[in-house]
Amino acid sequence: MILAIGITATIGAAIASMMAAVSNGLTSRDDGRRTAVQLATTQVRLAAYIAPSRCVLDKSDSAITIWFDDNRESNTVHASEIRWFEFDDFNNTFVVKFVDFPETWSQSMIDAADIECNELTNYVSLLATLESLQLINAFNLIDAMDTCSIWTDDSNHQAAIRICIRFSLQTRFGGTSDALIDESIRQHLPPQEQQ
Repeated sequence: MILAIGITATIGAAIASMMAAVSNGLTSRDDGRRTAVQLATTQVRLAAYIAPSRCVLDKSDSAITIWFDDNRESNTVHASEIRWFEFDDFNNTFVVKFVDFPETWSQSMIDAADIECNELTNYVSLLATLESLQLINAFNLIDAMDTCSIWTDDSNHQAAIRICIRFSLQTRFGGTSDALIDESIRQHLPPQEQQ
C-alpha cells in the first residue's frame, strides 16, 4: 500500500511538472506573438509619420523632431507643423507630441500663436514653451519600451533622409532583443528649398 502511494505521488509530481512546462511554453509562445504584433504595429505607426514628412529638424540619442507637413504652404516651419518624438524612460513609452490649439480660439488667435521657426530655433525650448502654455497634446506610440536609440544617415539634421530607431520591449519574460526600424523620408524638402 505504501509502495502504491509512493508510485502514485511520483507520477503525480511528474504530471504536475509536465503541465507546468506546457503552460510556460504556451505563455511564452503567446508573449512572442504579442511582441511580434507590437513590432509590426510600431513599424506602421512610425512609418505613417516619417515617410510623408518633410525633413528632420533636430535629434538627440532618444528623441527626434520632424517637420511633418507644410499646411500653411509657406516653405517655412511653423510650430503646428512639427512633431516631437521622445523616449520616456520613466514610463517606458515612446511618445509623439504636437501643437493642439484650443477649439475656442479664432483663426487670428491661432495664426498669432503659430510660431514661425528659422535656422536659430531651439526645438527643445520651443516644445517646453508650448507645454508651459498648455498648447501641446501627446499620445503614446509604443508602450512597454525598454530601451531606445535614434540615429540618422547625416549629421546635418535637415539633410538626413533615413531615420533608424533601435529599441527593445518589455515582456513578462524580461526585455526582448533589439528591434530596428529603418524608415526613409520619401519626399525630402527642407525649409525654404521648396519651389
